[in-house]
Amino acid sequence: MLYDDVLKLIGEFGRYQKILSIPVCIEPLSLALMVMVTVFSLATPPHRCKLPGFENDTYHQQSDYHGNLINQSIPQSSSCLLRNTTVDKYGNMTSVEYKCGSWVYDTSTYMSTLVTEFNMVCDDDILRNNAIMITFLGLVFSCSIISNFADRFGRYPVMVISNVLVVTSAYLLVWTPNYIFLVIVRFFVGIGLGGQLIAIFTIGVEIVGPSKRRFTGVLFHLGWCLGVLVIAMLGYCIRNWRYLQLAAAVLTSHHLFYFLMLPESPRWLLTRGQLDKARTLIKKAADINKTIITDDVLLKLRVSETPATAKFWKLCSTRKLTARTLAIYFVWFSVSVTYFGIMLNLEFLVGNIYLNLSLTAVIEVICYIFVMLMVDKSGRKKLICGCYSLQILSLIAVIFILLYVPPDLNWLMTVFTLIGQCGTICSFAIVWLWTSELFPTELRNVGTGTGSASARVGALVAPYLELLSKLVPGRFKEVSPFVFFGIICMVCLVLIVCVLPETNKQKLPDTVDDAGRLEHRSGETRDKDETVEMLGTNSKC
Repeated sequence: MLYDDVLKLIGEFGRYQKILSIPVCIEPLSLALMVMVTVFSLATPPHRCKLPGFENDTYHQQSDYHGNLINQSIPQSSSCLLRNTTVDKYGNMTSVEYKCGSWVYDTSTYMSTLVTEFNMVCDDDILRNNAIMITFLGLVFSCSIISNFADRFGRYPVMVISNVLVVTSAYLLVWTPNYIFLVIVRFFVGIGLGGQLIAIFTIGVEIVGPSKRRFTGVLFHLGWCLGVLVIAMLGYCIRNWRYLQLAAAVLTSHHLFYFLMLPESPRWLLTRGQLDKARTLIKKAADINKTIITDDVLLKLRVSETPATAKFWKLCSTRKLTARTLAIYFVWFSVSVTYFGIMLNLEFLVGNIYLNLSLTAVIEVICYIFVMLMVDKSGRKKLICGCYSLQILSLIAVIFILLYVPPDLNWLMTVFTLIGQCGTICSFAIVWLWTSELFPTELRNVGTGTGSASARVGALVAPYLELLSKLVPGRFKEVSPFVFFGIICMVCLVLIVCVLPETNKQKLPDTVDDAGRLEHRSGETRDKDETVEMLGTNSKC
């Protein structure tokens, strides 16, 4: 008897699975805290060069005399230059502009940030982008390499080690003495976040039955929404980056106790031939769910085949599997570069940054609930196609607003950006669930991990999109990032329609051969029992 059949006997989403889903679904809280805290800790407030010889200089004008000094010494609209004006004995005035080495910052929004403490502005503004990028580089490394350990040695040990690494690094960041220390620790934060994210998500998906995967596959993301909302409130209340980082570290500390909350995945134990351990966990689940499972059923428990020697390159063993693997990777990249390209640059949108971030958190909750309700009814493929269409239309609207709408109506840009973000958020939720159903058990962790690594590549690109606008001349400077997003989304939509199969309510594939048998389905009438497990709604492209 296959593992999915046993799950139906003991309960696909009974009390046991619901209890385990609580720590699974709040795991992204720490991810959101450690990633989105950079919106505030690495924020760049308005600034200008410090006036030479004026020891008590501040960003805001202190007096008329101070205001005159600012007007004389600071070129108009410049934050990186000083002006030195001299008059010779004949009354000729000479003005020379030069770069400064110290700055004063506006403290009305942020009392202190990493940017103001280490002066990551002007010629050194790239350091800010690098500091954001390094965490995503750690996530790429972890998701693409470290996650492979979870398929070899188990989800549980990777989860435990990653949780310790995240919490330790979070506290170390509070005492950052210099920039080098900052980037090194943030890299290890990324490694830890990637390891815990993939391992815990995979456990959550593998403990529930086929018709209930959406509860862990989609509700998993509500923890992220909670984290975004929490960091928005903390950022509003705590304006010093060190205290804000400390608060984020304290709120990640619960992960140290996850070794008591989550067990190893029974499905993984079965694929590794550890039948006794798998049977023990399944019997425990049946007892908590108050169902009965006989010893005869447990003795017959198996997977499609024992895949102990499976290699990831098997997913590229046929043209069809290669196309699917590359397509789902591009979907990951697309949703990530669009999502983080907007989220990490909220300060450039019209409106209060704390309000904008809180709105995105509320919008995400609504989007995830919508996906949870619709993903089984419409199928993964139709729903994500609709989401991408929404993104594309919203991006086109933003481009036209920036090019042709008067400045006093720029708030429309924020509105359509958030509408497009709805499509991106829904796509993010779907692609997590869809990827876990496309890859077989023997490669699900590394498959989801490398897919997530593709998303982190998109996140690596996102911090630098601000710099893209500086390279584009003329009126297209502001719209260049949105044009980039639009092109990426259009290409992705074509790949989804033409390459990826529907997996709605189908059994999770245990082997590469099982994954290869997933096909585009036209929704023809089937027997009732087959429909429960195998229904698909999309036709072949």
